[in-house]
Amino acid sequence: MFSLAWRASALLCTISLRNCYSFQAQSTVESSKQSTAVRALQRQRMSPLFAVDDATTAGDDCSCPPLNESDGPDLLKPFLPAMDPKYSVKGPVGEGDFVLSRSGPPTAEELSNEQMLKIVKIECSDLEVNTLVWKCLGYRFNEETESWDPDEVFPKWKDKYPTPPDLIGMKRVYSREVDQASLRSNQALVRSIPVDNKQSLKKHLIPLGWKGYQFKELTPNKTRRAQCANWLVFYREELFGYTVEELKERRRLKKEAEEKEASKKVDEWKPPVKEVF
Repeated sequence: MFSLAWRASALLCTISLRNCYSFQAQSTVESSKQSTAVRALQRQRMSPLFAVDDATTAGDDCSCPPLNESDGPDLLKPFLPAMDPKYSVKGPVGEGDFVLSRSGPPTAEELSNEQMLKIVKIECSDLEVNTLVWKCLGYRFNEETESWDPDEVFPKWKDKYPTPPDLIGMKRVYSREVDQASLRSNQALVRSIPVDNKQSLKKHLIPLGWKGYQFKELTPNKTRRAQCANWLVFYREELFGYTVEELKERRRLKKEAEEKEASKKVDEWKPPVKEVF
């Protein structure tokens, strides 16, 4: 009698354990499926080529939880007009509030802090940012041939970039094959900024209310705009209004002053120091 009751109890326990294991396994599989779907959606959201259409997703009966809009930056869609090879010479510039002319050298009005603020706040087009930097680098637009001449470009930059490079990535396609050239040219521009001028952008724009970007909202477009604006401030403060020959002479005098100051520090007498242990 006791043996029969024990066997019945053991059988019930075994069935219960099997049901519990089956439920846990099914839950694990469902949870894994949901996690994979969420990760896939997050990867899409982080892709520059993906944009969520709120109108289509609002009624979507998806088992995945909705992503928080504040979890990442607003990514831009590819900009089709920039695919045209003639866009850099025929695209619209200076038609809105951003002061800019494609022709002639840069002006003080084009390089104002208000202009820099519009660049970082994306209140002007990528082409307008590029065009202003190109003019400051020395490229001059030839209206007859509808091309950019490099006659006044800084010598080292001219050797590397005989035609003005896209410093922003106007196509807004961030695959390696398409974007690599823009990324490299932007990095070259940043490297040309002296250490003392690396953080000059905030210094000039904080009085206008701009406090910089938050890390979570950064995109390639915003980052490169800020870097171009920083270079433009450096150009305005250190290079604007001087010829290449004058800049070379200023650099020579600065180097001599630095070497003289360094020699003074070396020759300066110092009292002997006795180490105490």
